[in-house]
Amino acid sequence: MGKRRFLIVIISVLAIAAIISFAKQPTSERDKLGNQKQQAKGTAIIITGAAAKIAQEAALLESLYQRGELNDVVFISGASSGALNAVMLNAILEKKLTWKEYRRIFTDINNDKVFRIDKKGFPVSNKPLRKLLEDVVVERLGYRTLADLPIPTAISVVSLRPSPLSEGTYRFCNRKINRESDSTLNLVDVLMASTAYPLVFPPARINGISRIPDIPYYDGGIGEDRVPFQALIDFEQYRGQPVERVIIISRKRDKEMTLADELKPFGYNLKAKSGGNFSPDVLTSLGFWRRLEYLHKRHPEIAAKTLVFVPEYEYNFPMFDFNNLDYQYEVTLKWALHNSPVTLSEYLKRKPKLIKP
Repeated sequence: MGKRRFLIVIISVLAIAAIISFAKQPTSERDKLGNQKQQAKGTAIIITGAAAKIAQEAALLESLYQRGELNDVVFISGASSGALNAVMLNAILEKKLTWKEYRRIFTDINNDKVFRIDKKGFPVSNKPLRKLLEDVVVERLGYRTLADLPIPTAISVVSLRPSPLSEGTYRFCNRKINRESDSTLNLVDVLMASTAYPLVFPPARINGISRIPDIPYYDGGIGEDRVPFQALIDFEQYRGQPVERVIIISRKRDKEMTLADELKPFGYNLKAKSGGNFSPDVLTSLGFWRRLEYLHKRHPEIAAKTLVFVPEYEYNFPMFDFNNLDYQYEVTLKWALHNSPVTLSEYLKRKPKLIKP
């Protein structure tokens, strides 16, 4: 082997070793190396799932908008109904929609415009929701595909048949941030999948999907993206520039709402002695707090610039009762006008004692 060829081989081996060494570093360290030359810029909005509490998150977003806190949004991530709010926030920041008009949409929504009970039992039909999304997202706003969204936006879905290369959560983005990013996907299809809460609603297929398995997908907030911050990590790495600030938007969790309360909108009258006094929100709270703690522990560079905005008041609302969205919006906005987001570290100190690690 000639000296020149030998030198090329050595250089190639060293380059490959460097790449492998870089890939094996913890995510937080890779972030630092990839972003250290770029100044932090812009605000990222992370919106969790909320089901019928979607109006609470919208009201929180409006309060931030009115204060000028959303003037520099460079990334939005949403799961489940948080994905719906992510799309609507795009429209508002693009001046296609006003907050007054968005609230009027909530005024017109009721259970019949979200689901239909065709037969006894679950899942119920969510065809009315697709009709609502077609009317608002496509016809009114003109958002047919992910590419139509003006701001980099990621929407989470979940497969209950995870592959060896995924834990089951996929994050579709209108910018290239991961292998499944595909801006040509039908936006309503993606939203229907992201809001397909298991058992309650049927899973949804996404037409034209090609980079991940072509199977039905479920609610994006039931897996790793109970707090959908992973897409932000992917975005920062691909972009090569960190954001300056992160705001997590989420709904109030009501342990007082029992399983009997949650099933009433579907025509069930469950008795306490048959398990009706159990609160499903205790379980959703557990997942929420664990993801916040994971962010704080595993991604300290992001956690240090993260704020959390969650309403705290005495009112309680069922997860699947869409008949009172305007009232939820009203009470949440009133609360939000007198409160501000708190740092993630401060918010974690508020963890309810009933939620054990």
